[in-house]
Amino acid sequence: MAFRLHFTRDDLLRVSLAPGPDPLHETVISLRTLQRRRPGAAFGPWQRWARTRIPRSVHQLRSLVPPEKFCPDFLIPPNTGDLDTGLDELLYTPKSFLRRDLETFARFGDGPFPAWARSLADGSPRALETVGRAVRDWHRTAIAPVQRHLYTRAEAARSAAARTLLDEGLDAMLSRLHPSIRWTPPVLELARPDLNEDFPLDGRGLRLMPSLFCGNAPVVSLNPLHTSPPVLAFPVAHDTVWTPEPGLGTPAAPGTLAALLGRTRATVLQAITTGYGITTTDLARHTGISPATVSHHTSALREAHLIITHRTGPHAHHLPTALGTQLVNGAPSPSQ
Repeated sequence: MAFRLHFTRDDLLRVSLAPGPDPLHETVISLRTLQRRRPGAAFGPWQRWARTRIPRSVHQLRSLVPPEKFCPDFLIPPNTGDLDTGLDELLYTPKSFLRRDLETFARFGDGPFPAWARSLADGSPRALETVGRAVRDWHRTAIAPVQRHLYTRAEAARSAAARTLLDEGLDAMLSRLHPSIRWTPPVLELARPDLNEDFPLDGRGLRLMPSLFCGNAPVVSLNPLHTSPPVLAFPVAHDTVWTPEPGLGTPAAPGTLAALLGRTRATVLQAITTGYGITTTDLARHTGISPATVSHHTSALREAHLIITHRTGPHAHHLPTALGTQLVNGAPSPSQ
């Protein structure tokens, strides 16, 4: 059983690497891991930790994301880049697509169609807002605390793929993405016990995205509403998903950090540490200051080696350095 992606010459010219994991994708797909009976050694500690923290709003959402088989496409719009953008796309899913997507879920999903989702299939704005709120609650509860680990592992996988591409070419990169993925030109075969299908890319290309929570099975978002490339989330190699330990890294007192950096700059650094990979626009939204002022403070934080910034198209994504994280968390440096 496998899902096979068929490439043309134009598709090969349009293969690209995403700058990192998609927060909305990781948030939704992690609900599969949460519900699996045997999540494996890598995810066991995270599952036990997360199961003690499930918000009430998330219980309904879990019925749309079964541990195996089909998950509705509208929950994971591809190429969103950040959580807010992804949730905006989710909330404005066209009614015709929503109904078709949930009808497919009812036919191929794992278990009966949940009664509460009938209004969702009708395109109810209130039902969509309920889903969006549940996704945001779950991200804040179970993904944001492990976000630094998530980005670190994903960046390592992306860098390895990029080095292979530069040193040996596209053929070698596609051949080594993951043991569950086999490249036999012009077909990329994904080992999936629940699928046996062929999908022609038809010149749209393919976006490759590292993913921690897809586990050992690659996930494809076919992007039927857009002309942009489908997205293949390929598994990231890791030993154990990091989970917070009680008492580890107690945040520094706000007054202490503000006295050192200034109140506004301390707020910006704290927001970057919490929202690992946050954009300048989102920083402005979360801190209540203008984008120009945010840019001024992020420039100062970069010069102090407290953050780094990656640019993806028009968006600047800010990440804390080890020093910046230690400063916010009040943790001693390794040399102390």
